[in-house]
Amino acid sequence: MRKALIKFTLLLLVWTHCAVFAAGVINIEEIDIDSAVLGEERRILVYLPAEYENKKQHFPVLYITDGDIQGMHTKGTLDFMSKLDQSPDMIVVGIVSPRHIRNQDLTLVAESPEQKGTFEGADRFLMFIEEEVIPVVKTNYRTLDYQALSGTSHGGQFAINAMIKRPCLFDGIIAISPSLYWNEKQLLKLSEKALKERQLKGRLFLSIADEEPIMTEPFEQLVNLFAHHSNEQLMVKVKKFEEENHDSTTLPGQYHGLKYLFNEWPLPKTPMTLNDLQAHYATRSALLGVDLVIPEDRANGYGQWLIYLNREEDALKLLEWNRSTYPQSLDTHVALIKAYLHFNHAEQAKSSLGKALKTVKEIDEAQRQLLQGLVL
Repeated sequence: MRKALIKFTLLLLVWTHCAVFAAGVINIEEIDIDSAVLGEERRILVYLPAEYENKKQHFPVLYITDGDIQGMHTKGTLDFMSKLDQSPDMIVVGIVSPRHIRNQDLTLVAESPEQKGTFEGADRFLMFIEEEVIPVVKTNYRTLDYQALSGTSHGGQFAINAMIKRPCLFDGIIAISPSLYWNEKQLLKLSEKALKERQLKGRLFLSIADEEPIMTEPFEQLVNLFAHHSNEQLMVKVKKFEEENHDSTTLPGQYHGLKYLFNEWPLPKTPMTLNDLQAHYATRSALLGVDLVIPEDRANGYGQWLIYLNREEDALKLLEWNRSTYPQSLDTHVALIKAYLHFNHAEQAKSSLGKALKTVKEIDEAQRQLLQGLVL
């Protein structure tokens, strides 16, 4: 792997959340990569999750083309979705293409006999991302293996090209209004060849706006290609934004694309038992390729819901699991003691009080008196 020289510049931008979201700080890091692949210095913008510095967890990564333009609204969309538990927190990496070479970065070069076997245009830019950008991000940030790519217009063309040229590189692809007309529909021909030769896998979100036939006709042809060569490992969703144009479709396209990539992520708006929650988090774990454990506050919240519904067995089983999983959390002990008392199990409540006093390492006098006041 070629070595990349990187320079960090930390920018802190204040962003005020609307509605119920409190004001926060967006952490953006600029990294300049002295690229051996491209033969010049290039910049990426890394948007970190709000809680990145406060947590030790690792995060999935979303790479986006036109990062200087698309970064902020994508970051805002993900913040909104993750706060509502519609998607995981993600690191967003915006890859910047200067205006005068954007087409060179993102579009396919017509292949001549002299060029056969060489990497130019979008293929060279993809090599830059694979060999230099991704290693820099993985080296300097806490990342999971899950990574997705999103692009609009020429960026959408680039994203589809990445899927067929490097099918194992990204787990999810978002292609918004892709410019498939380019070079006499070259990408359509390449896609058809790739789909015939091998089974692609992952998730692909394709969208188009109310646009001219030069955009819509090859788009429909691509959709038909994927429909004709469908397989169980490749999931494709197509959405048309008939009230949007080529420029305005990016925002709704990004939201719906992310929503599709993490379609199984949201929890059902119904009471859930321990078994239900474990099954759902197993699905989330499979999606990201990592073992996820039900968070303490999530288990406690559903436990309170089950108490309200007077589902004793389910509530106690969930809250007992929560205490055993998070034994150093005073909240899990308090929740279980209250549940025992609610269901008239005074002896078990007293036993749990003794366990809390022995197990939780940091209990001050006020907390001790609160615990004893629950039972005694």
